[in-house]
Amino acid sequence: MNNLKNKIYILILTIMIAVPFFKLLSYLLYMAEIIDSSFDLNQVYVLWLSVPFLILTYVFGIFTKQIKINYLDYLIYILIILGIISTIFAIDIKTSIFGIDNRWEGLITLLSYYFLFLNVKNLDELHLKKILNLFIIIGIFQVIYSVLQVYSSFNFIKDFSKPYMAMGLCANPNFLGSYMVMLLMFCLTLYLTTNNKKYFILSLIFYIGLCLASSTGPFLGFILSFIFIIIVYLKKIKLKKILIIIPIFVILFYGIDISNRILYNEYSDTKLYRKYNIQDELYDSIMNYTSDDNKTENSRIVLWKNLLPIAKDHYLLGVGLDNLALIYPNYVTGTVYDKAHNVYYHILLTNGIFALLVYCLICLIIFLKGFKLNNNFYMAVYMAFVGYSIQAFANISVIDVAPYYFLILGCLATYKNASLN
Repeated sequence: MNNLKNKIYILILTIMIAVPFFKLLSYLLYMAEIIDSSFDLNQVYVLWLSVPFLILTYVFGIFTKQIKINYLDYLIYILIILGIISTIFAIDIKTSIFGIDNRWEGLITLLSYYFLFLNVKNLDELHLKKILNLFIIIGIFQVIYSVLQVYSSFNFIKDFSKPYMAMGLCANPNFLGSYMVMLLMFCLTLYLTTNNKKYFILSLIFYIGLCLASSTGPFLGFILSFIFIIIVYLKKIKLKKILIIIPIFVILFYGIDISNRILYNEYSDTKLYRKYNIQDELYDSIMNYTSDDNKTENSRIVLWKNLLPIAKDHYLLGVGLDNLALIYPNYVTGTVYDKAHNVYYHILLTNGIFALLVYCLICLIIFLKGFKLNNNFYMAVYMAFVGYSIQAFANISVIDVAPYYFLILGCLATYKNASLN
């Protein structure tokens, strides 16, 4: 069994390293004008190549009785079957298999997520801690790269189209934000529940990464997760540490915001103009909505309303994995969206109601059992799961981030197995 676990462990580490490495390599080649687009060398190839290896290790473990199947395995099997059915009846089968260009979240990619989960859930705690340590190391590099994106002008660093927003190696600030939320909640939980000072420093590092992304959805997800951990684990955390970390977070937030304004704001009539900033976006949304003269709805809410007819017509099987952009123009004019900007809503639209129910059931099982955790490490993993799950209501699943989320799910499933067997 240890030999199989080591093989799974090495395979997981390889995937974790290769995904951001391919993105970094693509950025370097693009900035050097060797390739025409930073999407030409795509990290999805890592996920596709990993599928047969992930399946083989899992199946081998079952046949040799080194892997024990439980109800979570069966739920994943159902998701796989529903994904295949949705692909067969998709608007465009090829797109459903491989995914739409530059998103690539088709059936093959989903299989990589599912079998990542199934393999990780059979590792022991020692392996899992090493995996999370690697996740932290990669995350630190992401933050360093993000700082360079915002505060430097090196010609080998690829900036986002709005240079005051960092995207790290995640292709978009929204995705970097969801990536940072998981790491921040993991380290912050360990800071609040242990005496290890390194998690205080790590919490600050990943909070800086979250602020640099300037993405409102993930930031709100962090705030709600922070409130959640205080309520749920109040007896297990140290109130003094909360009183220390909150003012530091506030100072960092405004420090980053002010430095961004100094670097990137354009002055006109002594007023500052800059869109897609956490502070300004929240302020404008609240003021515009509460003003009787100028009430406006959030763009995501408008999108969700526009998608309702598609959900109504295709609620059983969905339109096909990653097929949303192909049918969207038939219902709505204007900008074509390929994602629902809500992970759960997107599953309904592309994979159908049954897939959504099964996925939510998996999340609900893990969510409810998290209240009974008494292990600091698993509590931290659980809060990473909670952070991602909350921000997922206003964000999308992407190949840059989703593999790490399913690793998190797999870690929690490992703890459940240990407690159930």
